[in-house]
Amino acid sequence: MRKRILFLSFVCFCTGSLMAGLTWTQESGWQPTRDSAAQFEKEPADALRTMNDARLAQKDGQLKSALSKYAHVCKKFPASIFAPEAYFQTGKIKLESRQFNDAFKAFNTIVKDYPRYERFNDVLHEEFEIARLIKSGERPKYFGVIPGFKNYDSAIKFYKKIVSDAPFSDIAPLALVHIGELAINRNKLPDAIAALDQLVDEYPYSEYTPDAYLKLGKIYASMIKSPLYDQGATKLAMDYYEDFLTLYPNHDRASEARAALDAMRTRLAESKLLMGDFYFNARNNAKAAVMMYRRAAKSLPGSEVANLAEQRVSYIRDGNLPKKTPVDFLFGRYVRPDAEKIVADASSLEEDGIDLKSDLIRVNSGDGVRRKTFANPDIFEPDESFLQIGPQKEF
Repeated sequence: MRKRILFLSFVCFCTGSLMAGLTWTQESGWQPTRDSAAQFEKEPADALRTMNDARLAQKDGQLKSALSKYAHVCKKFPASIFAPEAYFQTGKIKLESRQFNDAFKAFNTIVKDYPRYERFNDVLHEEFEIARLIKSGERPKYFGVIPGFKNYDSAIKFYKKIVSDAPFSDIAPLALVHIGELAINRNKLPDAIAALDQLVDEYPYSEYTPDAYLKLGKIYASMIKSPLYDQGATKLAMDYYEDFLTLYPNHDRASEARAALDAMRTRLAESKLLMGDFYFNARNNAKAAVMMYRRAAKSLPGSEVANLAEQRVSYIRDGNLPKKTPVDFLFGRYVRPDAEKIVADASSLEEDGIDLKSDLIRVNSGDGVRRKTFANPDIFEPDESFLQIGPQKEF
């Protein structure tokens, strides 16, 4: 369905300039262009007279009278060659008096109802100018006199309307850029991501697309709190920087993307290193710690993080235990229960009337590490992504 709408929009946009229009001079009033002469002759004389009076009033600064006459043409002669021109002039008057909503409404009526209007592309640029003025902080004027408040949400709404109404226009990708910038400035990062994602997906050959990749990477990088937290944003930032370098290896900002990508890789490796510290110091789980240290070293070989990870692995392999916590000093070091103890505890519970057979299925130690396996998914042990990392302890 969306493809069909885009195709129809493209047809309307491409054929918009095929419809002849009007020209106006002080001496002759509204006159047809060469291709519209035949249609012009068929128009009611009252419509032409009203349009001429409206334009003269507009030139003389009698804007209220001009708007009234243009509205009369739009209402009485909606199918005439004059109607879209009346809406266009109405939009211009409203824009000059900073009545942004009314101006956009007039221009957008042309987009919806008169897609073959000769100056269709000019209409889109007028809509864009309205959104740009609001984005820059321009205040509207109610009734053309009373100052209003800044309304950045209106700018976003107008930009989105431009993109949806004319996705194949030359300003559609630029409108998405402006949405992204405005959303970033107002700290509405999901809106910025949505706009920039649409830009890279639907306008891959736009001149604004490379910058969109970098902005997306920067947005996700800004979401990273510290290596102690989930690194989903880090991985997404890496994806956009990698895509940029793959698509634009010779771009002027390629070195910037490489530096940002290296920073994200370092952050991800640091996260794995801290996860290993957590398993070793807080959970007394040397095997899990070694696994995370090896992942840290592998993700960033030759780095300082990799060297620290290798040192920690050697420390564990030499038989060292984690430093005692205050609880360890009071109650002794925690000893992980073996498989036989788990079975014995389960048996004692069953003797007390608690049936665990439906949950505890088997205990195996084929690789020397005893572990329990459950059938009930509600009591599965959480994997590493669900573990909450506490404060980093000194190794």
